[in-house]
Amino acid sequence: MAAERSPFTQTRLAHVSPGMAFGILLALVLVICSGLAMLPKGPPGGATGGGDAALYRQIAARVANGEAYYSAAAAEHRASAYPLKPFTAVREPLLAEIAATIGPAGAEWLLRLLAVAATAATAIRLAPQLKTPFRESAILLSAVSAGAFVQSGMWVWHEIWAGLLITLALACRTERHWLLSVVFGLTAALLRELAFPFLLVMAGTAWAGGARREAGAWIGAVAIALAALALHMIFVGAVARPTDVTSPGWLVFGGWRFALALARSSVLLLLPTWVAAVVTPLALLGWCAWRGDYALRTAAILGLWMSAFLIVGRPDNSYWGFLFAPLLPVGLALAPAALRDLIRAALARSASAVPIRISSAR
Repeated sequence: MAAERSPFTQTRLAHVSPGMAFGILLALVLVICSGLAMLPKGPPGGATGGGDAALYRQIAARVANGEAYYSAAAAEHRASAYPLKPFTAVREPLLAEIAATIGPAGAEWLLRLLAVAATAATAIRLAPQLKTPFRESAILLSAVSAGAFVQSGMWVWHEIWAGLLITLALACRTERHWLLSVVFGLTAALLRELAFPFLLVMAGTAWAGGARREAGAWIGAVAIALAALALHMIFVGAVARPTDVTSPGWLVFGGWRFALALARSSVLLLLPTWVAAVVTPLALLGWCAWRGDYALRTAAILGLWMSAFLIVGRPDNSYWGFLFAPLLPVGLALAPAALRDLIRAALARSASAVPIRISSAR
C-alpha cells in the first residue's frame, strides 16, 4: 500500500536539536501569552477620514493646483498644528506629486493595480512550494491582505504604497532577475523612509550570498535614497520657522503591545484583538522557518521592522503596520509545517531519553 503523501514541506527547523526545538516552542508559547496579557488598546490608526489622511489629501490638492510641494506641506502642517520639525515629520513629495499628476481617482486605481500585482506575484512565488490546503491558504491570505487596502481613500497612506512595493520586490526577485526588484524597493524608500531598511536587508543578503553585482545595485539604491532624504531635509529646513511645532519624538519603547498594534493594521483588524497576539508570532515563525532566499529575505525585513518598532513609534503611529500588512499574514500558511518539524524534533528528545535495556544471554 503506497504511503500517504504528506501535505507538509520540510522547513529549516526539520533538523534542529531536540533542545533547540523545545526552546523555540517554549519561546513561542511565552510570546503568545505575553501578547494576550498586553493587548493593544484602542483601534489601529489609518482611517481614510480626518487626521493624517486629510493632511496628505489637502497637500496633494494644493500641489495639483500648482503650488510647490514644500510650501503646500508647510502651510497645511501649520493649519492643522502638525509638526514641521524634525524634517521626518513631513513626508517626501513623491506620492503628492503622483496624486497631483493623475488625480485622486487615478491614484486609487494605480494602488489597486499595485495590490493585484503584489498578490499575483506572491501567489506565483509561493504556490509551487506549497501543497493543498496550504497553497490555497497562502493565496487567500495574500489576496485578502493586499485587498484590504483598495477601498476608497486609502491611496493617501504612504506606508501602503511602500508595503505593496516591497511585497512585489520580494516576490519578483530571483538570482537571475533582480533589477525590477531594485526599482520597486527604491521606489518604496522614496515614498516612505521607513522602507529604507529593506534596501539594507536586500543589499546585505545579496552580498552574503555572493551576488556582488546585485549587491552593488542595492547599494546604489541605498545611496539614491539617502541623497533624496538629504535633499528633503534641506527643503523642509528652508520652509520651517522657529515657531513651528516640533514633534515629541518617536523613541517611546512601546514594546510588544505596540508591535501587535502594528500587526493589527492589516486583515487582522477584522478579527478580535486577541487574535493578533496568537497569529503574529505564528506568522513570523512560518516565514523564519520556510526554506529559500525569498522567505529568508522576507523574514529578515519583518524581523528588523518588528524589533525596531519595539523601541520606535508612538501609539498614534500604528498605521506604520501598513508597511508589512501585505506580507505578515501570509506567514500563517507556512506555520503548520514549522510547528510540525518543531514538535517532531522536541519529541525526539523524549524518545532518546527512554533507556534501552539489552538483555545478555546467560
